[in-house]
Amino acid sequence: MVKWCKKHPVIVNVILWGAYLGCFFLVEKIVTEPRFVIHCVWDDYIPFVKYAIWPYLLWFPCILVSLLWLLKQDRDRFWKLSLTLITAMFCVLIFYVCMPNGVELRPRSLPGNDLSAVLVKMLWAGDNACNVCPSIHVMDTVLIDMTLTTSPSLKKHKGVRIISHVIAIAICLSTLFLKQHSVIDAAAGSACAIVVYAIMELLTEKEKNM
Repeated sequence: MVKWCKKHPVIVNVILWGAYLGCFFLVEKIVTEPRFVIHCVWDDYIPFVKYAIWPYLLWFPCILVSLLWLLKQDRDRFWKLSLTLITAMFCVLIFYVCMPNGVELRPRSLPGNDLSAVLVKMLWAGDNACNVCPSIHVMDTVLIDMTLTTSPSLKKHKGVRIISHVIAIAICLSTLFLKQHSVIDAAAGSACAIVVYAIMELLTEKEKNM
């Protein structure tokens, strides 16, 4: 079974991501009222910026491009990133069910009919501002950045590593400027990413020494 999975990485990942997305939308329908409202004083100092929708949406192609790059250049890290993302996200979904939480940061109205405003309205229409802490958006972004920038395939490409850092920072900040997440959500997402990445590194090292 393991050999078959390694031989068919695309099929395996389509199944895993399909299963995750199915569970994600199920949780979105089940958990619609937060038991805990996430907020901190720093949230009040962060302005709403509708143009932050662009780096926010960059998260989706960022995942795809990163996985495809590693699939071609660094198969070991491809599997490490893929399994780490899926495992971490499933754990976060379980946390959402056990500890329903949300934010009340969005402005009451969003004037304008420009493309940025329209995209933000579409995002809010499909997202009820629940299930926010820890932020999956931030967690995945940090995991991807750490995996890419430590990959031997990018060791000689300093420019690409810098771009990866810049994109990661932009995506993480966009969650705050769009009022999708509290600073607490972003911090929790970053912490989860660091812990999960460290655990995966330890398991990988242990497997090599066996």
